[in-house]
Amino acid sequence: MTTTIAPSEAVAAAPRPHPSIWADTAILAGRHLRLMSRRPASIIGAVVLPLIFATMFYVVFGTVVERRIGSGYGQYLLPAVILQAMLFTAMSAAILSVEDVTGGMIRRLRSMAVSPVAPVLGLVGAELTRALLTIAVLLPAGAVMGFRLGGGVLASIGFGLIALFFAAVVCTGFIAIGFAAGKVDSVQVITNVIFFPFLLVSNAFTPTEAFPDWLQPFVANQPLSRTADALRALADAEAALARPVTIALLWLSGGFVVCVAVAARAYRRSL
Repeated sequence: MTTTIAPSEAVAAAPRPHPSIWADTAILAGRHLRLMSRRPASIIGAVVLPLIFATMFYVVFGTVVERRIGSGYGQYLLPAVILQAMLFTAMSAAILSVEDVTGGMIRRLRSMAVSPVAPVLGLVGAELTRALLTIAVLLPAGAVMGFRLGGGVLASIGFGLIALFFAAVVCTGFIAIGFAAGKVDSVQVITNVIFFPFLLVSNAFTPTEAFPDWLQPFVANQPLSRTADALRALADAEAALARPVTIALLWLSGGFVVCVAVAARAYRRSL
């Protein structure tokens, strides 16, 4: 006796592919890296602009800040320039996420068995590769300005990892903005509104004591300042590491969890 299976039942019985977060992330990261390699502006943004900003801040503010902090400005400046470069990387990630929305890539991914987190992590992974290139370029330039990684091998590795962790957090948050806004003009306005206050109202380029008394609590305790504190402590041979590194990791870990959740939700709601 032969049993006939209806086409609808056959489709229902067929095994459905299960999305693999890590495989999907690796494939999408490779795609974004290929796209970046074809854009000269992407390389310029990763290499040339950070060097220009480092040189400008060192020349313009070096003498003034050295009098206040009592030490070389190069040691104080480089962590700030690295964090600024990571924010520029995040702004690039936001633009790329908008291009994926407007170009139809997100529509295609949503029609496939792709993890909703993979498009976010794939773009973050590609941007972290560019961020690593930026750090590799800035460290020798910082050495010319007097910056030294004096905390030893482990502290130096921690310096790089925290800088990349910061990049991952801000990239994820800005990608969420890109998915939610869906327009390049809107994303540029929103990210600039976030970028400049948090960068300028921080201890990145000037010490906390240089700000008005009523503003100093915010300056000292906002995430960018706490990350800069951790980077400076890791670069200092004599600094205590436990407190600044722990505070920075708590800020970054909490921010990453929130940003990934928000970005995944924005991806599902895009279009």
